[in-house]
Amino acid sequence: MKILTAEQMRQIDRLSTEKYGVPSLLLMENAGLSLYLELERRFADLSKLRIAIICGKGNNGGDGMVLARQLLVRGITPDVILLAGQAEIKGDARVQLEILQKSGLPIVEATSEESWHPLAEKVREYDVIVDALLGTGLTKPLEGLYRQASEDINRAGAFVLAVDIPSGMASDSTLGGSSCVQADVTVTFTAPKIAHILNEDQEALGEVVVAPIGSPPQLLDDPDIYLRLMEENEIAEHRLPRRIASHKGDFGHVVLVAGSRGKSGAALLCARAALNTGAGLVTAAVPETVQPIVAAGQAEIMTEPLAATEEGTVAEAAAEQLLTILQGKDAVGLGPGLSRNSQSVWFIRQVVVKCPVPLVLDADGLNAFENQADLIRNGQDQPVVLTPHPGEFARLTGMTVREIQANGPTIARQFARERGLWLVLKGFRTLVATPEGAVYVCPRGNQGMATGGTGDVLTGVLTALLGWYSAQKLINPEQVSRAVVLGVYLHALAGDLAAAERGPEALTAGDIIVHIGEAYQQLGAEFEN
Repeated sequence: MKILTAEQMRQIDRLSTEKYGVPSLLLMENAGLSLYLELERRFADLSKLRIAIICGKGNNGGDGMVLARQLLVRGITPDVILLAGQAEIKGDARVQLEILQKSGLPIVEATSEESWHPLAEKVREYDVIVDALLGTGLTKPLEGLYRQASEDINRAGAFVLAVDIPSGMASDSTLGGSSCVQADVTVTFTAPKIAHILNEDQEALGEVVVAPIGSPPQLLDDPDIYLRLMEENEIAEHRLPRRIASHKGDFGHVVLVAGSRGKSGAALLCARAALNTGAGLVTAAVPETVQPIVAAGQAEIMTEPLAATEEGTVAEAAAEQLLTILQGKDAVGLGPGLSRNSQSVWFIRQVVVKCPVPLVLDADGLNAFENQADLIRNGQDQPVVLTPHPGEFARLTGMTVREIQANGPTIARQFARERGLWLVLKGFRTLVATPEGAVYVCPRGNQGMATGGTGDVLTGVLTALLGWYSAQKLINPEQVSRAVVLGVYLHALAGDLAAAERGPEALTAGDIIVHIGEAYQQLGAEFEN
């Protein structure tokens, strides 16, 4: 499913009419009808409810007026409150207003905060309030009459349906904290917008419902519409079959390079996650000082001891040793718990430059390139996948965390395209940017996953899938993108399943590993003959 900016939505509306002959009034009519159908779906008898539709002067208000008429023809009389003078209404909204006027339904106007005050008390009497004030065109914070009205809506205690987006939330914004209507459900049209998926104030949206209104679907195929939501039915198609006549080599031999003194758990989490994701063989290459601990952690994990520093971190001299180990392997995950020791940094840099297999670079693997992101490029034949959280990405690029959070999709896309690699920008909505310019958004994951080690688990999951695809000779850019998207979604789904069982407060990284198998089952993974 594509995700649109406000401008892209405007272009789709325009082209629906200019190129495909779909009248704009028909689009508005369908939008208003979809609002009615959503209310009908949620309430057994709308005639018993007191309903207010609070309209602005733009097309959002026009959608609300269509809803009012849809209710009226079914014998339900809503109250329509217009926060503008009727003379201010233009275009299609004007047509809808005139139709509504001829129906005889009274329309109450409020054009200032003073004229709103008498209505503020009445707002508390409604069972349902429809917020049809402002649509996706908002670019500045609410003020004056609209801010006062939104605050009174929030205090009313009614069920709130927002038309397209809660008034006060900017359609293209990912940052929360704005003053806006707090909706129970938001009905948007044609496709979700950026804020519906990526804005930090997800609670303000309530449930997001996407309603088709007649926009030709081929308009969404425009390559400039690069942002898309991961959908479970599509993700399920990314998994590879495990046929009965298989051997462990078919599923890849992967290496996880991780851990140091005091952080042996990072190596274990990576390796266990890789095993549970389906890797045929897993080797943990770790500093020799922690190799006995990791080897004792799980019988199925093989280990390789690497030369270590006095501090118990991997030594620079281990680079050639590891490159030898990687010969004949299918993928490598590098970075978790390796430390920022100067020798370890040089070890990481040498391995990344010479790596002979698909590479997942995470945590201290990324920190080794602080402010030197240009040194990480897909200059070889093997794919490179980076998995930073915003803090690591800030160190890598020299940007601020705030800049990254505010412009994540754009920044991720540019970074991945310029360097010919895959970027997994972790967050409450993790992004996957590909070298071709696509950006996928993962709708899964929960606040319980904000705990130590979950990133290590993701590294193991991604490395296992890259190794599996590599062992099957499926390592072209399209296939790598499928593997990375599958890995991100699988990890997040396992986290959701773990949280459902244990609650977010008690969730640990190890719980995610335990639920990877169940996540596969939900995706419909099966053995095939």
